[in-house]
Amino acid sequence: MRTKFSTVVAAVLVLPILSGCTDSSSVTESAGSAASQTIVVASGASPESSVLAEVYATVLASSGVPSRVEMLGGDRSESLAALDAARVTLVPEFTGSLLAHYDPANAARSADDVFEALSRSLPEGLSVSDYASAEDRAVVALARDSAAATGVRTLEAFAPSCAHTVAVVSPRFVEDRAPEQLAEGVDCTFARVDVSESADAPGTAALGTTAFGTTTLSALAQSHSVTVLADADHVLAAQNVVPLFRAGALDDTAVKALSVVAGELSTTDLAAMIEQVRSGQATASAVARTWWDTRQ
Repeated sequence: MRTKFSTVVAAVLVLPILSGCTDSSSVTESAGSAASQTIVVASGASPESSVLAEVYATVLASSGVPSRVEMLGGDRSESLAALDAARVTLVPEFTGSLLAHYDPANAARSADDVFEALSRSLPEGLSVSDYASAEDRAVVALARDSAAATGVRTLEAFAPSCAHTVAVVSPRFVEDRAPEQLAEGVDCTFARVDVSESADAPGTAALGTTAFGTTTLSALAQSHSVTVLADADHVLAAQNVVPLFRAGALDDTAVKALSVVAGELSTTDLAAMIEQVRSGQATASAVARTWWDTRQ
């Protein structure tokens, strides 16, 4: 379990919880907990957002902090607007995406550097607690047969081949500025980049393409059909799960609950939950509860 807790935010957290919301039927209070005000966790339209919202709400409620998920739909801008307007208390997010939103020129790449830069860039009234090891950063993957034939396992080793390679990439890969980061970090510029909504699907690797641009939570990256290239030098920016919330909105108990998520939630766990929701096998609240129950 990760136990690190950021001193950047610790000093602002011991304050009363915001009021004005009622409990959701999907997240109940712990037995015997005193009646108190509710933490409202925002959920966007994507499976990633809904699962993370339910994970945070479930752990908060299990710690005795009344909480519920507010389904906002839409994208990051809608969730952040709701946070600014105090309609929600907490928004589950990714460190790199938030840093790009608040300080787009920042060149931080490693997990710690991105988190510290994000902490400094937040506007007054907003805060974050420690990030989880669970991530959704951009990655380059090779078809498994191609990786086995060439012996390439790292971005640095693959970089000389970029100029002769056509890459199929997801829209998120482009949104995260991964092509620019590859060019800056290892002088990797693909001969052609084809952006496809299906680039994250495992079946894409069967189409004969050598290189793929995706993210760590995608079904493709989690499959056995590709080899994800190692990025020890942090060429591609970190995207770790992190809770963004209104400063002063959480008491000690709530902060400790957030640190539990930071220590327990892994990329593998999160990817599995997202796939169950995306495929219709279970709801976000059900997978979050099952994940949490296995840790009790």
